[in-house]
Amino acid sequence: MTGGSRSILVLVAMVVLTLDQTSLQVSAWLGGTVYLRTTNQLEPSNAIVTVHCKSGDDDLGDHLVALGETYKFTFKNNSWDTTLFFCNFDWVSSSLGKLLSSIFDIYKAKRYQERCLHHCNWLILETGLYSYTLRTKFWENLYSWPQ
Repeated sequence: MTGGSRSILVLVAMVVLTLDQTSLQVSAWLGGTVYLRTTNQLEPSNAIVTVHCKSGDDDLGDHLVALGETYKFTFKNNSWDTTLFFCNFDWVSSSLGKLLSSIFDIYKAKRYQERCLHHCNWLILETGLYSYTLRTKFWENLYSWPQ
């Protein structure tokens, strides 16, 4: 094996080992499209949630999400892995008798690639906003509503 071939072989081996150790983060960036879903599970209040999501480049507008319905959208991570989507959630809590409104980061590339890879799922519950985590296979309460 010549010196040039050996150098290429070593470089390929290093890339493969690096990709293997960081496969979740790299896979989302290389794979392209991210599918994001938020499902309204606000029982027992049966509230309709107004969801308004934005990034630095896109304003997706207001969407009314009734109990049991899902608001979904797709996007691609940018080349620098700095994609950020944040959403405002407005709904009337029947138990508190008032409007609850909160803005949460629903997708940060470097944080959520490991959590959800290409399919990021959120549940809107009375106790907060829950994210499904691939690694643990559990729904985790990442954000609570202000009281």
